Amino acid sequence: MSAVEHGTHAPEPNLRTVVGFLVFCELASGFVQGYYSPLIPRIAESLAISDADITWFMTVQTLSAAVCVPLLSKLGDMFGHRRLLRLAMVSVTLGSLVIAVAPSYGLILGARVLQGPIAVWLPLEVAIVHGRLSGESARRGVGMLVASLTGGVILGTLAAGLVASVSPSLTVTSLVPLIPLGISLYAVYAQVPETPFRTPGRIDVPGFLGLAVVMVTLLSGLGLASAGGVGSSAALILLGLAVVLLVLWVLWERRTRSPAVDMALVASWKAAPIHLSGFLFGAVLLGGQSPLTTFLSADPAVTGYGFSASPGRISLVIAAIGLLATVGAAAFARIAHGIGPRRTLVLGATLAMAAHLFIAAFHLQMWQIWGYAVVAGFGMGVLLGGLPAFLAELTPTGQTGESVGVYNALRTLGGAAGGALFAVALGTATAQGDTFAGVWGYATMWVLCGVAFLVSAVVLLIPRIGPLGARDRSTATEQSEGTGTSA
Repeated sequence: MSAVEHGTHAPEPNLRTVVGFLVFCELASGFVQGYYSPLIPRIAESLAISDADITWFMTVQTLSAAVCVPLLSKLGDMFGHRRLLRLAMVSVTLGSLVIAVAPSYGLILGARVLQGPIAVWLPLEVAIVHGRLSGESARRGVGMLVASLTGGVILGTLAAGLVASVSPSLTVTSLVPLIPLGISLYAVYAQVPETPFRTPGRIDVPGFLGLAVVMVTLLSGLGLASAGGVGSSAALILLGLAVVLLVLWVLWERRTRSPAVDMALVASWKAAPIHLSGFLFGAVLLGGQSPLTTFLSADPAVTGYGFSASPGRISLVIAAIGLLATVGAAAFARIAHGIGPRRTLVLGATLAMAAHLFIAAFHLQMWQIWGYAVVAGFGMGVLLGGLPAFLAELTPTGQTGESVGVYNALRTLGGAAGGALFAVALGTATAQGDTFAGVWGYATMWVLCGVAFLVSAVVLLIPRIGPLGARDRSTATEQSEGTGTSA
């Protein structure tokens, strides 16, 4: 019998008590995720790794995260979210230590696999928050977590550049992430409360293994499509195989009593629009950063577009987007209190859509780029904090980790799909061999981003007509959308 079935509800604790230490954990998570990107050239040089081989430094961690998130978030629902968060933190800390002292690239790639569970920290923390809080307090808590994550990414990126500039030792530079990770380990072991709910059931081993194979196949196919184009035979074979495996996996999940992923939960009328929005949002957020960087760095005397921006100037634009995203994530709960969470999400998607359509039409002056960064950053920040928060509100007690974990996995897949699509769009345009074609490729990419946010806004407006699960506060949430009161 689960805790839900026999437990009594204690008075709701203070927001600061539940979220305080988790906020630092997410700050540490963002710090680690932002720290390594600026160090990639130095790692490649230190180990004499080619530019092609060093791309696996990021790819391996993405694949590991895609596999770990659904599994660990589901296990958190079954055995305790804090327990799985502890395991995930130990894995990431161990991986970070190995990266600093490993003498070979093979060991470093193994360490990046150990760092994959960092992507499940947020779903598990969201489940912990919703195990103790509800309504507006829970929204504020999740918003604070996401804001800390984005703020940590900025801090990590800046810290990596600063430490690398003063430390000649790559080992010393690579040891820095262990500081926030060590503090986070103390917090989650000594200060973070466990969730009072458990979801009884068994571990669907074939389901989890099948999901891992599907995710790896999909991401590998999308990676090949990004590098060689969608016409690549290897990419088409892998993507086709992934579709077949996905169909077989869904059929298995629908037939088993204790599935790895509850398909009825994921595909319900209430959750599906949020999951689709997460996929589209990931395509833009994760897939669109690299093209923006190349556009800013392009020499207009050679290409006819761009600003010949230095790495420092580019980092300021990226940091501005991240800073406004932090503000947007933190503001979600306050805005939702006035107009309701669903309308707040639609507002965020609309702002992001307008920003991308604006830059598609106007990108010749630097002030236009800054205007885009401000509006897009805030709009995407509202989605970044609001989508997982609202999804958690609508999810039955005991399945929060699983639901938010699937959302995170879909966002990762969206990033891979967006990266492949944008690479094809830019590659096709550049192959035309003239300046206009190059500009047309970037404009096409930004229009596609705008369309993605338009679709997101539309699906979020679709009335949810089916029950997601037996959760008392879901009803309160539905009622609050029209009044702006807290659930």
